[in-house]
Amino acid sequence: MSPTRRRLLQQGLGLATLALAGSPAYAGVDDRRRKLLLNHVGFTPIGAKHVLMTGGAAVPFTVRRSELRDVVHNGEMIPFKGDHGDYVVGDFSAIAQQGTYEIEAGGVTSGAFDVRPDVYQDAINKSIAYFAVQRCGDSRSGYNQPCHLDDGRRSDNGKRQDVSGGWHDACDVRKWVTATIYGMTGLSRVLDTLGPKVVDRAAIVDELLWGNQYFRKMQEPGGYVMNYCGGDDGNNFTDNLQGSADDRVIHVEPCEVPAQFHFIAAQAAMVRHLREADIAYARAAEASAMRCLDWCVERRTPRTAVSLAAGVIACVELHRAINIGGGDRSARARLKTLAAGYTRQLLALQVNDAAAPVRGFFRHHPDEPEPSREIMHGNLPLLAICEAIGEFADHRDAALWRGALERHIEYLQTMSGRSAFGTIPFGLYSGSDPGGDRRLGAYWYRWFMQDHDERNPASDWWVGINAHLASNGVGLCRAGRLMREPRLIALAQRQLDWIIGTNPFGASTISGVGRSQPELFVTSEFKPVTPNIPGGVMNGLAGSKRDEVVLESGSYNTSEYWTPMVAYTMWLMAELATAKS
Repeated sequence: MSPTRRRLLQQGLGLATLALAGSPAYAGVDDRRRKLLLNHVGFTPIGAKHVLMTGGAAVPFTVRRSELRDVVHNGEMIPFKGDHGDYVVGDFSAIAQQGTYEIEAGGVTSGAFDVRPDVYQDAINKSIAYFAVQRCGDSRSGYNQPCHLDDGRRSDNGKRQDVSGGWHDACDVRKWVTATIYGMTGLSRVLDTLGPKVVDRAAIVDELLWGNQYFRKMQEPGGYVMNYCGGDDGNNFTDNLQGSADDRVIHVEPCEVPAQFHFIAAQAAMVRHLREADIAYARAAEASAMRCLDWCVERRTPRTAVSLAAGVIACVELHRAINIGGGDRSARARLKTLAAGYTRQLLALQVNDAAAPVRGFFRHHPDEPEPSREIMHGNLPLLAICEAIGEFADHRDAALWRGALERHIEYLQTMSGRSAFGTIPFGLYSGSDPGGDRRLGAYWYRWFMQDHDERNPASDWWVGINAHLASNGVGLCRAGRLMREPRLIALAQRQLDWIIGTNPFGASTISGVGRSQPELFVTSEFKPVTPNIPGGVMNGLAGSKRDEVVLESGSYNTSEYWTPMVAYTMWLMAELATAKS
């Protein structure tokens, strides 16, 4: 959160703030009536299906087809007293027949929802199309095209360097590499997961090419990728005239280590997607990835859980790309060794005290006891371990990786069981209470990122947890396949459900998907402002200082688009769409 944004918020943008404490009291986005809370879009036939309502006593419920009005399921909503208050929870996972349904309980009727195999396809397509609207540069689809044709001017020597193109990161015109690179991840993973028979391969590849032009331009001859162009000192539209006073500054220092590894993974994905259609581009992308990897190995040894996990994912992606058609045997051996080494270091950060009330999580750094927590990068350790097992199942350490995965899954299941919604808390804290008075052994925990604390400058910003939830959902889907555990897919479903309506506000935080979306964040820093883009995923519900669920309609904290939120959510929908029972 930039000081500029905070000043604007403090000067009064007319934000409507709603908060729910752990009590039966209810505050909705559009009204205050008691509601049935469920995924607004619906479920796949084999997917887990839950509905919630405030209350402390069991309530019978019925599911009926919307058109025929015939009852297809009778059940009972069971009381669940958890951290978010008293709710009753109904399970209607047994409904597998395609159709449109409604639920009735306690004199309340839900909105209509669908059950069908392609239930998330429209939402996925909207999120794919979202990126074209966020295009920066000389595009025909960007909402203010053409824009920023004069990006940019180097911060070290003042010289012009062309870094035009790519995507705007959020409801602003910044182009942070660390965040925006996730667009490459989301689009590529959706294509990999669903395949060209389900999604428009040509459209996705075209979008990847558009985004990647920026990242490739941001790579220095030494291999590393620069930090950003258009940050807090360039959140504005320009005159598009090269060499004029408003050219945006390129911050030439290297971006953070996880983003370097994500760049490598993105180039590896481009190798796979374009090897047959454009061999010259594929070779150039592979060379870019290798140069960046060499720089990371020689100049930036990863040590944190997030950077180590990103390193594993990068090496696996590059190994997978080179492995097509045989590839370079020595290069593949090197990548396998690197991936295994990074995984070994990652596992050394896992807390495995069998006597503790919770274990299986990761410390942030080998020299720090603080647990790892990431609001933007999500649960990269979970994704990395799944990637390593999937790509190198024959490795001598594979059994150790599986054990670590099982312990981490145990942690996620334990923590998710502390709320009726089945979501996964943001993280554990050592030391003092971070707010919320929720203790578990030697640790405290919060469901949401910490609210702004005037005494702690490091907490100058806070956002919702959609990327956190969706990344855990993706990891749970992948772990469920590896471990052949359908219950993990069911837990992944509950992370998506929260994003699309199964939350205390009954709000969907995906624009144009579901109902009761909060008002989109609108800045006064530039015009035209970022429009409401179908498929854009907002930061999501957040928490107060006491860790009460909060929805600030119109604020950046909960109601702004961020690329990681879009990327992980579209990927999760694709994973659930292809899940098997």
